[in-house]
Amino acid sequence: MSEHMLNLPLAAPVYAGKTLVGRVEHVIVDPSHGRATWLVVRENALPNTLRLVAEKFVAETGADGVHLSCDAAKLAAMREYVLTEYYPPAFFLHLAADEKCKLPLAPSGWTIERPATPAGSVALAGHEAVWATDGKVGRLDGVHVEAHTGRVIELLLRQGHLWGAREVAIPAGLVAAYEDGIVRLAVDTAAIGALPSV
Repeated sequence: MSEHMLNLPLAAPVYAGKTLVGRVEHVIVDPSHGRATWLVVRENALPNTLRLVAEKFVAETGADGVHLSCDAAKLAAMREYVLTEYYPPAFFLHLAADEKCKLPLAPSGWTIERPATPAGSVALAGHEAVWATDGKVGRLDGVHVEAHTGRVIELLLRQGHLWGAREVAIPAGLVAAYEDGIVRLAVDTAAIGALPSV
């Protein structure tokens, strides 16, 4: 792999300095510019906490994982990826009063969680189905980006099953669209089959 390219495998270990701080949960891609703009890191210290890490903090990647240019304390201070909103019972009582309706039971509070994926971006989690123009060709396994710009160069595609699996690097120019849960390609299955394994 070129020194000008960063390999962002999904589920790869993430280090802040020499400290293992978590693993890559998602790579967030801005399809309109073809750039990987954020990583979502699942912290080891708080396993249910996901942090948004700007791509500028990715110092290098290697066989051992992703290395950040910040320390563990800075990572812990970064924005959480999952936003939690709480609606108390009074909220629903006010709604009912505004609508001049009577609730049959006393309302309870609601907690709603939603991801903080920036508008217009897609969070790639590593299980997205990859579809050619004539059928499914595999599942997403990772992303290669240009080190200085964050531009997506290739997507890593895993084809087959446990005993016959192979990994293929698909040039970003062959991607027609990123959608929730799906990556659509602009070529057919034969073109993907002709690509060499990595």
